[in-house]
Amino acid sequence: MRAVFRIAFIIACGALASCCVFKTGKSPESALSGNQKASRANAPAFPKLELWLIENKLTVNAGKSRVMEYEKAFEQGAIVVYGEGYPLAGADGAGQKRLTATRAAEVVAKRNLAEYFATYASEGEIRFSTYNTRLEAFLKGAEVAVSEYNPDLGKAAVLLRLNLGGAKGFGK
Repeated sequence: MRAVFRIAFIIACGALASCCVFKTGKSPESALSGNQKASRANAPAFPKLELWLIENKLTVNAGKSRVMEYEKAFEQGAIVVYGEGYPLAGADGAGQKRLTATRAAEVVAKRNLAEYFATYASEGEIRFSTYNTRLEAFLKGAEVAVSEYNPDLGKAAVLLRLNLGGAKGFGK
């Protein structure tokens, strides 16, 4: 029995050693100076989204953190929801990775928007912990405000915007 265990252990170690790849040479990060490394670490992952939020003077109401900001949404006149998504595992090319990651981020943002309304609606109601509920939502008027794909991180981010006023807004 011990001999079988030793043989299995040796085979497992050999398989593990054959899977290891040793890097030779310098990585691109090692060529950067200390200040360049610090500025790259502090740079936002999705600068296009950050710029859009600053230009439109809006804040994200749901999706980035678990805190839902209801008052802020009504003050700014729009609900802005954030979603992140990764590409399909079997995606071959860069275009397919970008498209599938963007679609996944859009679906996550729509789910976050549905949770936003479900949480807002249930705050004033009595909740029973013994009942399981399923959320079904149809989101009318929510549109993708801006989306961005970061190939270095391999993920995409989307901001959904739902206007609360106006002709096509939620409030009318």
